[in-house]
Amino acid sequence: MPDALPYCDVSLPVPIDQAFTYLMPETLRHRVRTGCRILVPFGSRKLTGVVLRTHGNSPSGSTREALRLLDEEPALDEELLNLGRWIATYYCAPLGETLRAMTPLAGEIRRGKVYSLTTSGRDAARQLHLGSNDDSDPAVKILRMLDARPLSASYLNGKVEKAAAVLRSLEKKGFVEAEDVAAERDPMRASAARLRVEFNGRPEGKLPKHERELVAFLELHPGSHNLGDLEKAIEKASPAARSLARRSLVRLSLEKVSSGFAPPRGPHTLNAQQQSAFDQISGALGSFQTFLLQGTGKNFLAKGRNSTGSRFF
Repeated sequence: MPDALPYCDVSLPVPIDQAFTYLMPETLRHRVRTGCRILVPFGSRKLTGVVLRTHGNSPSGSTREALRLLDEEPALDEELLNLGRWIATYYCAPLGETLRAMTPLAGEIRRGKVYSLTTSGRDAARQLHLGSNDDSDPAVKILRMLDARPLSASYLNGKVEKAAAVLRSLEKKGFVEAEDVAAERDPMRASAARLRVEFNGRPEGKLPKHERELVAFLELHPGSHNLGDLEKAIEKASPAARSLARRSLVRLSLEKVSSGFAPPRGPHTLNAQQQSAFDQISGALGSFQTFLLQGTGKNFLAKGRNSTGSRFF
């Protein structure tokens, strides 16, 4: 087997129209492929991007290391990548933001901020510990909480009134600093339609009715099943699956991102108005013309302007 290429160029969802080169850890070099999503550091943040290519060309300057591969199979094949490049060029949009619109790049990643004290903030918190124990001031309360350990913005918002505004104020004063973090989304919190469930082991004790019915079905039908589909056949399949998953009796996993197109539709007979519009549009193929379809799906007219500027209906 040839040596795995150590670098990858990644398109990130940022307003900069360029790819960014990252060094891949040894464990990723044989697995990363063009079109896969990958988690990488970008400034103080961690972003999900799409791999455009792998190569062995060492870039000038320091290179940061990629963090984690999110897809074993490419989320975007070469055809879709080429479509994304065309869209980005035609609409003068950064490629990374175009690719983000083409795939649910954040579908399995939960993003947020984690706040911690700076050196001056820690000094201020220690002075507060020596002073009054009154936590009625939200800024005082946050400083004391962060002195124990870094905390997420969502946690602080739940514990302190108007925490977001207070944190912005403390950040401006140099008392706290924020780090953008990304973590895999907990499958337990996803909707049933986005989850797959699979039998993992037979329980030892007695189960409630709905859990027992779900386990029996999964035993009789080995493999992975969409939980949303099971809800149509098994009452309360979703809460039963989540309860069983907490005891490792079933496995829950997020549906993989599919790059495939929708299945082909059957033939459709056009009515008179649709056929008229279709004929005008198909007759203009090969020349640059614009069209506007006006009306409902059953009745509409094709309005357009040809290259000479004259209107037709």
